[in-house]
Amino acid sequence: MALFKENKSTSSSSTFIAQDIEVTGDFKGKGSVQVEGTVNGNISVDSVIIGENAEVNGNIEAKNVVINGKLNGTIHCNSLDVMGNGSIFNNIVSKNIQLSGLIKGNVIVSELLDISSTGSINGKITLSRLIIEEGGKVIGSIEQYKEKETAKIKEVKPTPTEEHKQIKKPHPKGKKA
Repeated sequence: MALFKENKSTSSSSTFIAQDIEVTGDFKGKGSVQVEGTVNGNISVDSVIIGENAEVNGNIEAKNVVINGKLNGTIHCNSLDVMGNGSIFNNIVSKNIQLSGLIKGNVIVSELLDISSTGSINGKITLSRLIIEEGGKVIGSIEQYKEKETAKIKEVKPTPTEEHKQIKKPHPKGKKA
């Protein structure tokens, strides 16, 4: 008789990176990652939360992403929520985006881009539907989403591509490009 029974239930794992922690390296797997510190690497999981004082320098591939801090990298996801303090500096491919913060980069949205009164986006935007509250800002061009782009954003499966493995490092603090 076995002393330990095998647990066949599916459990969702979570990784938490505290505010005073800096991690260099890629995260890949199932579950979620909550970043309150700094990550220098790519994240490929089911769910990502970037906290208010957090910074990620790398690319994210996930089903659901919430940004309330800073991301220097691309995002491929199904659902993106950029909170009031959130900022993204690179390109995004998503089914749905709720924007209350800042995006600087090109964006492809297959279903809905919803910009609140505090939201701001600067770049080339390709979308199906758009809602902008009074006060929301759009700087750049807008074009209609076409079905041929569907292959780019079907269902996101958290496996990074070669394109996502390259990380662009930002300039050190205090220096401008």
